[in-house]
Amino acid sequence: MQIKDKNKKISPKLNLHKLPFKLEKTKVTEFGKDIAADLEHILSNINLCPALRWCLSTVKKAKVFTIIYQANEKEIPIYKEEISKKLTEYSYKTIATIVDEGVEKGFFVPLDPDYKTIRDKKIKNIRPSEEVTVSFLNWNIERISAINNLIKKYSQ
Repeated sequence: MQIKDKNKKISPKLNLHKLPFKLEKTKVTEFGKDIAADLEHILSNINLCPALRWCLSTVKKAKVFTIIYQANEKEIPIYKEEISKKLTEYSYKTIATIVDEGVEKGFFVPLDPDYKTIRDKKIKNIRPSEEVTVSFLNWNIERISAINNLIKKYSQ
């Protein structure tokens, strides 16, 4: 199959109407190249921060990190047991290993729980470290900026 034939079959299946700009069908291939280059750039930026690289290195770690990060932003307590309940596709042991390794590396910070609601002193409220939080936000700011540049390029 020729590349042009393949592109003719792919183009009608794309949800181009969801883009915040009108993309000419003749520019779909160029757009795909730009998206791939952008993704390569964004993924390489993860390597700038070892903490963020670790947190996003596997799907399991990324899911655990996301739950911890969201709980932190919502100012709600999150514990290994709670993470395990939210990620039923993984065992408690897997979740605990990821959290413990993150704590050991200093990427996650265990805080004492609010003793008004939790009586078990062994439970630790897990939070992302300051370094991880700053790196995650800066990485996402970079992603948004790069996507904005693509939007500007194709909106013309």
